[in-house]
Amino acid sequence: IISPPLCGKTTLLRDLLRIISDGMPERGIRGRKTALIDERSEIAGAYNGVPVNKIGKRTDLLDNCPKAEGIILILRSMSPEVIVVDEIGREEDIAAIREAVNAGVSLLASVHGRDLQSLILRPSIKKLIEDKILERYIVLSRRKGVGTVEAVLDREGKEVRWIG
Repeated sequence: IISPPLCGKTTLLRDLLRIISDGMPERGIRGRKTALIDERSEIAGAYNGVPVNKIGKRTDLLDNCPKAEGIILILRSMSPEVIVVDEIGREEDIAAIREAVNAGVSLLASVHGRDLQSLILRPSIKKLIEDKILERYIVLSRRKGVGTVEAVLDREGKEVRWIG
């Protein structure tokens, strides 16, 4: 999920996490085993280790844990299907993300930027994009209010069309 600050990245990330974890039984979609590495307690809003926000019943939480360390720890000990992290960017985050994806784990993450092109100016993120590590990009703005979806792109950077 790509956007400048205050465009709804963290809220969308939290909502997607909950849906992925709980599934949608009414549509025949099973929940998946998820892991949230919540470095600044923004997604789960944990208090004394207990999430205040709804993050899904199949979500393991690492609160106040650096993303890179948390990803590796979760990979080794919790057998997640999906790992969720907010605001990636440091080299060590990117190395851990590669480790997770190469281990067959799906990743849901957010990053600050205006669009995919703006991320190419950030060396650590640029390599993820060039190597086509990530499958989809959701670009948000506040153009029509917080959380405006400007584009959904595939790993090639081409717009994905869907029937809503």
